[in-house]
Amino acid sequence: MIDRFQYNIGVPAEDLAKYCHGGYHPVHLNDLLCDGRYRILDKLGFGSFSTVWLARDEVKEIYVSIKIVVAEQSHNHNGELQILQTITRTGDTTHPGHKHVSHLIDSFYHEGPNGRHLCMVLELLGPKISSVVNRRPNYRLDGRLARRISSQLLLGVDYIRSCGVTHGDIHLGNVLFRVSGLNRIPTFDDSRIGKVSRKDGAPSEKGVPEYLVEPVEYKFDKSEILDEIQLVDFGESFLIGNPPKSICTPTSLHPPELVFRHPLTEVVDIWNLGCTTYELVTGRTLFEAWMDDRELVPQFQKVLGGVPDQWIQDALKTGEDIQASYANGYDKETLDLDEEDLTTLGSYLRRMCIVEPTQRANLTELMSHPWVQVDKGTQKEQ
Repeated sequence: MIDRFQYNIGVPAEDLAKYCHGGYHPVHLNDLLCDGRYRILDKLGFGSFSTVWLARDEVKEIYVSIKIVVAEQSHNHNGELQILQTITRTGDTTHPGHKHVSHLIDSFYHEGPNGRHLCMVLELLGPKISSVVNRRPNYRLDGRLARRISSQLLLGVDYIRSCGVTHGDIHLGNVLFRVSGLNRIPTFDDSRIGKVSRKDGAPSEKGVPEYLVEPVEYKFDKSEILDEIQLVDFGESFLIGNPPKSICTPTSLHPPELVFRHPLTEVVDIWNLGCTTYELVTGRTLFEAWMDDRELVPQFQKVLGGVPDQWIQDALKTGEDIQASYANGYDKETLDLDEEDLTTLGSYLRRMCIVEPTQRANLTELMSHPWVQVDKGTQKEQ
């Protein structure tokens, strides 16, 4: 692995040290992939195991997203690819949750200086919810919009469950807006390119890109409607019949069975759906932990109570905690959910955030809950 401290970089981007054998593929703007079919136009994001790019499909003449996986994870049995293929193969396209889940369009392998890389082509989406709320005055969505999106997220989870898949990593960073206007690509800014060079003037090591690109910031005019989402990133997903021993998801969202090292099942999605819904509506996390999930244990005891089967029930029974989280510190004119709405939300969350996994609500029960059913009526009125 190279020493990134020996390099000048210039822009915030992925870890340069991972541009080595088995690591990232060095991508440059206007690169062509898959025998010239896909032209790289801009960077959308990056993670520990991949970079994600805006590209143009020169055959279909559409814009797409391409996720380029690090070489060491690009084996023929890549878990995320298998999950996406399973969803494509078994999913019912008439299911209402189908449009709220990211789908595989194409996949191929690309040979580069750092190895052989799996490339997954997906629908081009808009910004993450987490990015949008960070630019809002109150750092959260309008209450009615948050409620509508929470319903869509439930539909998406129900859809992948019908395919025998557990997502395993539901959080606001993995929920993206669908945007109608993406036939126009984001405006590119040359200042987002950072030339890569060694501080001692020597040539860069093999596999290091000439420059890094800072991910694009989406900018939309007031006519753009952001009201529909997709659940993305199946890197931690698993088949219901073959659960892993552990999953990597944000520490504050670790379900109790992961914290206490109990067997994982598909209902980890129910816990994370509850925590994410709470954050989506209130703008605050239900629990907080940084690197060590043991930090969550005293919070479980403090926030949820002391008796295991009553932990979340007692805390959310009256809805007072939710009302406080929703209202405290916000301008009154921005509070578009009333006490009845928040009491309904509390009832919904109580069925998901239960410490004992076998006692959590099933998806059929959640789909018929007033929090979701009332929202369907609200959508029709708007």
